Amino acid sequence: MEVKFIKTSPTQNMTILVESRLVRNMYPKVASRLMAYDHVFAEQVGFIESAENVKAWARLQMMAGEFCGNATMALAAVMAWRRRLQYGERLEVPLEVSGTNELLVCGIEATSNGYLCRLKMPLPLAIDKTTVLLEGERTPVTIIKYPGIVHVIVNVREFDRSAKEKAQDMARLVMLLQGEAALGVMLYREESSELEPLVYVPGTNTMIWERGCGSGVAAIGAYAALEAGRDIHLEIKQPGGVVQVWAQCLHGKLADLTIQGHVHISAEGTAFI
Repeated sequence: MEVKFIKTSPTQNMTILVESRLVRNMYPKVASRLMAYDHVFAEQVGFIESAENVKAWARLQMMAGEFCGNATMALAAVMAWRRRLQYGERLEVPLEVSGTNELLVCGIEATSNGYLCRLKMPLPLAIDKTTVLLEGERTPVTIIKYPGIVHVIVNVREFDRSAKEKAQDMARLVMLLQGEAALGVMLYREESSELEPLVYVPGTNTMIWERGCGSGVAAIGAYAALEAGRDIHLEIKQPGGVVQVWAQCLHGKLADLTIQGHVHISAEGTAFI
């Protein structure tokens, strides 16, 4: 089977967008093959579909139906690329996205080496503090539930082997997944604004230490704003680069959440499945 694709790099969170029209029950199998080291190779896969909302230019359906901020920005960048957006020009791209019923609008600016993308994120469905028991040890965490994905924020001093092994064990806890399509464990060094994101998608049986995670950065912004009780702006450093987040806090509640990152179009072609 031949599959048309575009490979994108939103802050090095390598994302394949499939242009070929396939039935959705094929998505997990196709995504797993495309992500493989001996194939196109990426951290995640999204599928471009026709939108039901007449205001949306396209629909992004992620491989397991989860919501993904980076892939949303990547598709918006592809839309701008298709329209030959020139250096310094700006464009607003409305999209339907899996994991949320909101119409998302991504602002795009063409730069010398790609696209600067600013996306107003859907607000979390719930934010809760709890403790997780692993091997007799309790770890305090903050759980940020988005449509389609749950992020678990774990404050750490170092990104050492022990912290990463604990994160991998935590990612497989069904109680944390809460019936959603994906689970992210966000190891966060608050003093240096550094994030190392681990994302587990049971539907494709993939667990990946990602170079960047847009919704994970948004989760950090939500967490930081509510902890501080005020509006915040952070530059979150990830292995693949920096993503900015703005979070507005009004009367002790989260009122607005926006992320901004850079997307580069890496390749376009045909994959053989």
